[in-house]
Amino acid sequence: MAELQIKYSYPYDPNFVYNVVMEKVNLDDERKNSILRGQGFIIKNYQNDIKKDVRNQDGIFSSKFGATLQDVNPFADKYKCQCGHLTSRIHHGIVCEICNTKVKYVDDDFEYFGWIVLKDPHYIIHPNLYKSINHLFGTINKQSVLNNILSPKDKRDEDGYVIEIENSKKEPFAGIGILEFKERFDEIMEYYLRKNPNKKDYYNDIMTNKDKVFTQSIPVFTTHLRPYKISGDRFEFEGTNSIYNMMTKLMASINNDDLRIFRQKKSKNQLLYDLNVKFQELYKELENIISGKKGSVRSLFGGRYNFTSRNVIVPNQTLRVDEIIMPYAAMVELLQQTIINILKKSYNITYSDAHNIWFMAQTEKDPRVEKIILSIIKNYPRGIPVLLNRNPTINYGSIMQMFIVGITDTYTLGMPLQVLPLFAADFDGDVLNVLYIINQIFFEEAFEKLNPRNAMYISRNNGRFNNELNHTKDLLININTFVNLSRKHYSPEQLQKIEKIKQII
Repeated sequence: MAELQIKYSYPYDPNFVYNVVMEKVNLDDERKNSILRGQGFIIKNYQNDIKKDVRNQDGIFSSKFGATLQDVNPFADKYKCQCGHLTSRIHHGIVCEICNTKVKYVDDDFEYFGWIVLKDPHYIIHPNLYKSINHLFGTINKQSVLNNILSPKDKRDEDGYVIEIENSKKEPFAGIGILEFKERFDEIMEYYLRKNPNKKDYYNDIMTNKDKVFTQSIPVFTTHLRPYKISGDRFEFEGTNSIYNMMTKLMASINNDDLRIFRQKKSKNQLLYDLNVKFQELYKELENIISGKKGSVRSLFGGRYNFTSRNVIVPNQTLRVDEIIMPYAAMVELLQQTIINILKKSYNITYSDAHNIWFMAQTEKDPRVEKIILSIIKNYPRGIPVLLNRNPTINYGSIMQMFIVGITDTYTLGMPLQVLPLFAADFDGDVLNVLYIINQIFFEEAFEKLNPRNAMYISRNNGRFNNELNHTKDLLININTFVNLSRKHYSPEQLQKIEKIKQII
């Protein structure tokens, strides 16, 4: 029932059939496991004045999610020991006296969740299964039958007494509320299966996941994915935050049973209904965020990047499978900040003068700048690490980690023939994007997973040799040509030796 429209590419092997399904998770089990793993906490507090004490430890903006750019030291928790006693890069490599682990770089944990939790006997419906149930029950007069069931009826006379309303035969369960719906779940499901036998697949799926239908747990994902900002008297935030804040308020009201008036079934049903509506609103908002042309999935690599270049590609037979040669003009732009900094320090000039030298070097080759570029390339063990990418980035191999090993006076990028099939490219004017890798940790990850020598010779589909990195016909023709051109220069003894070797092979 999800509305996401995302394309995937799958492994292929004629001996296997591949199926992909969307798994429905038990939110209560996920909450327990999350907290046991140390990757979650229970949200207890609703913030009436959201700007005051916004980083409340038990609120939806808790500092437990990690530091933000608004904190005094936003990057302190990037380096810490396992227990968190020692933080900050100043302690990097030091062994913590409490947990006996070294302080090391730790990335943001996007799997860390807060949890809005309802007390017994209160439950709401899993948002994905809500859609399935809603489809099974259908509509009457364009009104959702499920919504009519969950929305409690409360009609009173002039003295304030509840008037019993007799339901129609078309909607015998209307207005019973979520508490009674849970108690009579099997009965109601069978009733609507008899009414809609053509929707039996939905019924079977729902009953297969019956243990997941009702939940007391609502996941609150990290603040790194729902940013907020306080600027003077203004509080700006991503839309899901307002939904979450209202949900915590409803949770607090539902869990409050100190007084008898708060324990009335009618009021609880209404609050649970309101919370369920908000949960569906949140689910819909998340679908909108990650789907469509402007969604997070499509926009992840969208926009502008620093330290990038675009170049038309040409073949270069001297390069290894993960090496490229870049134009001088592109390297001047790609290494702008580094070149200016080296010029300033090497010639003891101002940054303004260094910038002027760099700027002029873009239009007229400067030996000083060329020397700096070559020294930077030489300073790396294999050359300058970059990401090479061809749009659209839809297959594994559309992005590769490679090394710049030299420069050329042309305006084209020289590259090996072997990687062309993975890029789905050829030499008819195709353009590749080059992204300069500066961060060492990012480079190590890219070198392991995206470097063709390390990660692409073995097929991820079947574990065998990846034919897409095999020698292309162009390369084989060139090799054969070179061999035949050289034969006329062989002596008779050398030709006899070649024949003997061929017989052995």
